[in-house]
Amino acid sequence: MRASWPALLVAPMLALSEQSVVYALVMPACERQMGAWLHAVPAGFLAATLLLTAMAWRQAHLFRREGAAQPHADADTVASRRYFVAWMGVGSGALSALAIVAMWLPQWVLSPCSA
Repeated sequence: MRASWPALLVAPMLALSEQSVVYALVMPACERQMGAWLHAVPAGFLAATLLLTAMAWRQAHLFRREGAAQPHADADTVASRRYFVAWMGVGSGALSALAIVAMWLPQWVLSPCSA
């Protein structure tokens, strides 16, 4: 269950932090004509988000096997709650990764110095 929570909580924070860091780097990148910084930041944040999502995905599959090994007498078991939280982490991480990619796309098209 420990691997599910970072994807559920930290991945959206990474997406918002990525946007703040890129906005803060626009002026220095324009002054020095070094746009590579603006592509390195989203790449790093995307890699971290995908790592958290993969950890939650792995945890969800482990809980799926654990739940399959136990008889389902009650739908509200601890295993089913862990499975649900793990899949919510996968969804949150995937949505955060999609948001990072969506915010990264304009950087490929627009110059940081265009006003």
